[in-house]
Amino acid sequence: AAAVKAEDGRTPQRDPDGKKPSIRAQLKADRAQSCKPQQREKEQEAFVPLAFPPGDALQIDWGEATVWLGGTKTTVNLFCARLCYSGAPMVLAYRRQNEESFLEALVRVFQYFGGVPKQVIFDNGKVAVKDGFGAHARKQAGYAALSAHYGFEAVFCNPASGNEKGLVEGLVGYIRRNVCVPIPKTETMDALNRMLLEKCESYLSHQIRGKPASVGEMLVQEQGELFPLPGYPFDPCKRTSGRVDRFCTVRFDTNNYSVPAAYCGKEVSVKAGPEMVWIYCEGKCVAQHPRCLDRRQAIYKLEHYLPLLEKKGRAIFYARPVQDTLPRNFLDWLQKQRLSPKELVELLRRCQEEDCNAIMTQSSCHAPSAQIQDTVVV
Repeated sequence: AAAVKAEDGRTPQRDPDGKKPSIRAQLKADRAQSCKPQQREKEQEAFVPLAFPPGDALQIDWGEATVWLGGTKTTVNLFCARLCYSGAPMVLAYRRQNEESFLEALVRVFQYFGGVPKQVIFDNGKVAVKDGFGAHARKQAGYAALSAHYGFEAVFCNPASGNEKGLVEGLVGYIRRNVCVPIPKTETMDALNRMLLEKCESYLSHQIRGKPASVGEMLVQEQGELFPLPGYPFDPCKRTSGRVDRFCTVRFDTNNYSVPAAYCGKEVSVKAGPEMVWIYCEGKCVAQHPRCLDRRQAIYKLEHYLPLLEKKGRAIFYARPVQDTLPRNFLDWLQKQRLSPKELVELLRRCQEEDCNAIMTQSSCHAPSAQIQDTVVV
């Protein structure tokens, strides 16, 4: 059979072990031998040192860190921001890296620094960029509205060019080393953000090498050059509308959130921030829930279904709002009480304000003791 030939017409030679290399490997080896030694050496990229005037620029970036949140090991997203003149930092933690978190973080950063820089430098993340990259990037509608509201120029880095926002890249590493090692333990996101804020404020006393004063002193100077904040803050929440279904829920972001049964079948508006979801009907807030970050879940509040359960008493122990809300031991105890639907609903109402274990203890203490009703004559 004819031997397979390379593109240049030569037949690949066998190596000393008798194995026949692939054509691609043979060509790669030939090209490497033909290159001059100085051409094979990788050229080191050179950079230009930069200096920003006060109030000119803010660099932002996302990072990740692991924390113990409410007893569960969780990966959180760190929004990091740093003013380019003073080097003053601001870091916020979010459970998800989405548009609502991104926009809210920028609003909080501007409020923290007391003003707005002329430009905000970011990479080409999808939370900010609709398509394109660098100088040709097109902003997402939400980011475009935010930049118009605060009057700053949105600047995007070239792809794979972390050096273009090196200040904030260093901040991500600083927070990981100084806050997240060892893994911090906290109960809520608010507590974690207070911890991050304390670290950022303690950094203000630090003097960066080559700077004429401390970070805090230079921040005071920089704040005088920032654009003033507008008369009211930008609202970063996402909005949509929908109809309440027959199970008294409305869908948002693949999840179903409950509303009071009285609004079944009505049109409502949904407003969602990074951590909360609010539901409105005719301008009135009728329900609010912690935002679920999973997909295709149902989130119930028992109080929304109590009037309905009072009418449909036989459904009480089969109702998902009851099963998903109350502990199993309390449900088992309720089933043994032989109460009417109205009495059951009254106990369920008490569960909204009192601890279930306390209710069981109080009811046991007030239970009438067994007494002899008939007199027996001996």
